[in-house]
Amino acid sequence: MELNMEKHADKTTAASIREGNHDDVDKAYEFAKQHAVGPLGDDDNKRILRKIDRNLLPLMIITYTLNFMDKNALSYSVNFGLTTDNHLVGNQYSWASGSIFYLAYMVSQPVVARLIVRFPIGRFVATATMLWGAVLMTTAASRSFASLMTIRAILGCLESCINPAFIIISAQWWTRAEQPLRISYWYLGNSIGQVCGGLLGYGIAHITNPTVPNWAWFFLIFGAITILYGSFLFYYLPDSPLNARWLSEYDRALAIERVRENRTGVENHVWKWSQFKECVLDVQCWLLVATFFLDDIPAGGVGSFGSVVINGFGYGALYSTLLLVPLGVIQAICILFGGFMTRRFENIRTWLIAGCQVPALIGAVLLYTLPRENQRGLLGSYYVVQTHGIVGTLTMSLVSSNFAGYTKKATASAMMYVAFCVGQVAAPQLFIPSEAPAYKTAFLAAFICFALCIIFTVVLRFYLIWENKRRDNLALAEGELHVSDNEFLDLTDKQQKAVFRYVL
Repeated sequence: MELNMEKHADKTTAASIREGNHDDVDKAYEFAKQHAVGPLGDDDNKRILRKIDRNLLPLMIITYTLNFMDKNALSYSVNFGLTTDNHLVGNQYSWASGSIFYLAYMVSQPVVARLIVRFPIGRFVATATMLWGAVLMTTAASRSFASLMTIRAILGCLESCINPAFIIISAQWWTRAEQPLRISYWYLGNSIGQVCGGLLGYGIAHITNPTVPNWAWFFLIFGAITILYGSFLFYYLPDSPLNARWLSEYDRALAIERVRENRTGVENHVWKWSQFKECVLDVQCWLLVATFFLDDIPAGGVGSFGSVVINGFGYGALYSTLLLVPLGVIQAICILFGGFMTRRFENIRTWLIAGCQVPALIGAVLLYTLPRENQRGLLGSYYVVQTHGIVGTLTMSLVSSNFAGYTKKATASAMMYVAFCVGQVAAPQLFIPSEAPAYKTAFLAAFICFALCIIFTVVLRFYLIWENKRRDNLALAEGELHVSDNEFLDLTDKQQKAVFRYVL
C-alpha cells in the first residue's frame, strides 16, 4: 500500500518511504543515498564552500544588481523629459514608478511560489531575466500614461521571480550559519545597482540624439545588458547542487552533504498543501511579514523618489542623479557589517534588525523637522535613513534558515514579497505632489514605520526564544529521539520539533 506523504508527513521516516512515493521526497534524498559520502572533513568543506562562493555568488550578485537597476530605471530618467513625453500629470508618476509595478509584483507572488516548486529554479530565473530585459527596452517606445503603466505591470510580474527564488537557492547551497553573510553578498546588488545606476545614469544623460530622447537611452541600454546576461545565466546557473556543471559528481554529493544539517531540504517539485497551510498559520511568518512590510515603506520612497527628493533639496537634475551614488555605498557598508556580525556572533540577527532602525529613525525625524534652507543637513539625514537597508538581508536569512519544507519555504518567501510589494505600492502614494519638495507625510510615515519595526522585531526574538525552550522541554519530557537519515524527507520545521531549533 502506497504511503500518502502529505497526509502523514509528521510520521515520515527513511524506512517508511521505501515502498512509498519517492516523488514526495526531496530530490537530494536518493542522490545522498546513492553516493553516501559521509560527514565532510574540514578541508573538503572549505574546498566545496570556496567553489560555491566563487561560481554561484557572482551570478546572484550580478542578477540582483540588474534587477535593481532595471526596476529603478524610471527614477533615473524622470528628470530628463520622461514625464513630459508621456504626458504625466498629478500623481501619475507615483503610480507608474512604484505602485503599478509592485501591485503586479504582489499579484504574481502566489503564481511565482507554485512555479518555483514546479520548474527547475535555475532555468526559471534565467528565463525571467531575459524576458524582463526585453520588456524594459519597450519602455523607450512609451508615449502615454496607459502604455507606461502596462509596461511597468508586466515588468513587475517578471522581476517578482528573483527574490523568492534566491531565498530558495541560498538554502540549497549554504548552511544556516553561512546564509546571512551570503544573502548579504547577493543583496549587495541593490547597493551596487544604486552606485552603477547613478554613474551610468550620469553618463547616459549626456547622450544627444535628435531621434531618441535622452530618457529612452536608460531603458535601451539597461535592457540590452540584461538580455545578454540572462542568456549566459541560462547556461551557467544550476538548478541545485545535483546538476551544477562546475562541480564533479563527487563534489555534488559533498555539496549535498554540507547542507544536511540544515534540515530544510534542497529540491522538491511536489506542491504540498499541508505545508502551505502550516506556513499561513505560523506566527513567526506573520511577524517577519510585518517587519518586512514596515521596512519597505521607507525603502520604496528611496527607490521611486530618490532623485526627486534630492532635487528638492536644491540640487540640479544631473547632480541629483550623481548624489544617489552615496546611498548605495552606505547601504553596502551596513549590509556587509550585518553579514559579518552574524558570522562572528550567534543568534544576533534580530538584535541587528532592531538596532539598525535607530539611526534610520533619527534621520527620518530630521528630514521631517529640519528647515528647507539646511541643504547639507537634509542631504546627510537622507543618507542616514539608508542604514535600515540591513533589514532586508537579515529577514530573508531568517526565512531561509528557519522555514523547512520546500513548499513551506516557497510560500513564506512569497508572503514576504507580498508584504514587500504592499510597502512599495504604498510608499509612492505618500509623496503627495502638493507637499513637494518637503514631502512631510512621507517622512512622518517613515519614522513611524521604523519605530514599529523595532517593536515587531523584539517580539519576534522573544517568541523564537520561547519556542526553542518549549521544544527543549518537550524533548526532555519525551526523551531524545534521534531519527537518522531523515534530513532530506522534505519535512517542515514544525514536523521536526525534536531536532529543529530556530535561529535568532
